[in-house]
Amino acid sequence: MDFKIAILGPKDTILGFKAVGLEAHSALNKEQVVEKLYELKKTKQENSDKPKYAIIFVVEDLAMQIPEADLKKLSSTTMPAIIPIPGPKGTTGFGLQRISKIVEQAVGSDILGDK
Repeated sequence: MDFKIAILGPKDTILGFKAVGLEAHSALNKEQVVEKLYELKKTKQENSDKPKYAIIFVVEDLAMQIPEADLKKLSSTTMPAIIPIPGPKGTTGFGLQRISKIVEQAVGSDILGDK
């Protein structure tokens, strides 16, 4: 089975990722990104119950706007993994905070923190 990788964000930010094989999906605001994430999460591979996407990258500016309840629903399964990435303005730290929180829940300690 071949899994795909998608990226969500403003069109001018994500188009370059098509050159390396990612599927680019435009989203400009919270409503569009949430709607698109649910749509991509439901998409299955042909003749299979397996998800089409293994990873969905979301530009941090938009990922920060996703309501916590939606983020929990969208992250309830192992695939697709929803990963925030820095946008054109640089990193906000949101992606690292989110990964740190997930690791802390899994390990029981904040091993990525700077304490």
